Amino acid sequence: MKTPLYTMQISLNVLQHLGIGLYSSIPAVLSEIVANAWDADATKVQINIDKENKQIEIIDDGHGMNVEDINNKYLNVGYARREDGRNLSDIFHRRVMGRKGINS
Repeated sequence: MKTPLYTMQISLNVLQHLGIGLYSSIPAVLSEIVANAWDADATKVQINIDKENKQIEIIDDGHGMNVEDINNKYLNVGYARREDGRNLSDIFHRRVMGRKGINS
């Protein structure tokens, strides 16, 4: 049997991340996503709002994620970057801002 490319894990601190007060508003969600772009060393973030289709698109030039990052961070619900000692971004050594693990 072939090993799957992506695997999902759930950490025991999932309730802390996914509790009832995860986000209180759309601006809070947008703020978190922009903070994640900062953490990925983005120098540009573009937010496109399509009111007609009720869609928001956010594009940044951050370093993105490889398969290992997707499996070990994005698909690992409750992953805490700071607990791994990763308090600074990789390229510009910025103090990381993202809090809820959206596109870490």
